[in-house]
Amino acid sequence: MAADDTINTAEKLIEGILAGRVPRQVRLFAAQGLLPVSREDLFRLQLVLSADPDPELAATAASSLSEVSARVLIDWIRNQPIDPLELDLLARVREEQEIWVAVAQHRNVGDETFRMLASHGAETIQDVIITNQVRVLGCLEVLEDLKANPQVSQVVLRRVREFEEEFIEKAAAEVAQAPDSQEMQEEAARASIQGALEALRAIGAHIPKEEEFPFAQDSDLSLEQKVLAASRSTLSKLLDMSVKEKVFVAMRGSREERGILINSRNRLVMRAVLASPKLNDGEVERFAGSKSVSDEVIRVISGNNKWLRHYPILLAVVQNPKAPVQKAIRLMNQLSRRDINRLSMDRNVNPIIRRQAKNRLEKMQR
Repeated sequence: MAADDTINTAEKLIEGILAGRVPRQVRLFAAQGLLPVSREDLFRLQLVLSADPDPELAATAASSLSEVSARVLIDWIRNQPIDPLELDLLARVREEQEIWVAVAQHRNVGDETFRMLASHGAETIQDVIITNQVRVLGCLEVLEDLKANPQVSQVVLRRVREFEEEFIEKAAAEVAQAPDSQEMQEEAARASIQGALEALRAIGAHIPKEEEFPFAQDSDLSLEQKVLAASRSTLSKLLDMSVKEKVFVAMRGSREERGILINSRNRLVMRAVLASPKLNDGEVERFAGSKSVSDEVIRVISGNNKWLRHYPILLAVVQNPKAPVQKAIRLMNQLSRRDINRLSMDRNVNPIIRRQAKNRLEKMQR
């Protein structure tokens, strides 16, 4: 494509850049801010060019954007239907918190960007994210990203927990009313920039500061190991599901699916299994006796008085080394002498519980 054949619209230029069709000289003019297009279109071009395969050209585009005042960019973000990829690139080129806030609040922000901001943003960003409940409903993975943020505040952590509790209650109620419902009514449109990222990488582009602000990866090794151990191809679909999809499978799926999903390290998925209306005492007993489930599973079971009225569940909780110690000690009062005797000799239980069992036996023998 010759320079005099330059496409004169930003949209087509961006399209051409992503396809690798725009010559370097034209890209350089855009990076330098020398193309005769509107300021808004120039921002869009420079953002895409900040990921250009040519490092010098990418640096020029990023430098041009760094000279624009934060206030001008924020006004642009708030008043324009900006593309999700451009919002992501802007958050990487300009790290000011006020710009990140505007990006997080934009209706077009992609899931990947939303999660990146949750993982790395300061308290102001965290608050903006957890407050946007409709957006969080469409990307429940962001809750784990917030919890993993080293800067996360206790206030935000508390609100995350509250959101999780309310969501599970609401999801359980919906499943009970309409077991065959495919999803909750408030499903938000999932905005993804995955396709645009693949287009950039296809032409050799490098996402700005991807090492510094990596895209969140969903890794649930415990779940993967359980699926592999089950050797069932029908269960492998669980690994490709979103958190929200796993929640509803946990609530209305099969016993086998619940047995796999209880091993998820995602709190929402695990709580969904325990909130399933299909869950029976036998399954709870098996979970309570498992050494592979998370501490949270045992904590939830040990806090449910209805389940603890079932003696095998109560015994399994006391025997599990992951059980809250003080709770297990109190529950020991309800065990038979025979089981207390077994506990006193069982080296697989918590040493504190074993010692308490020995003390209890000595008192019984006096």
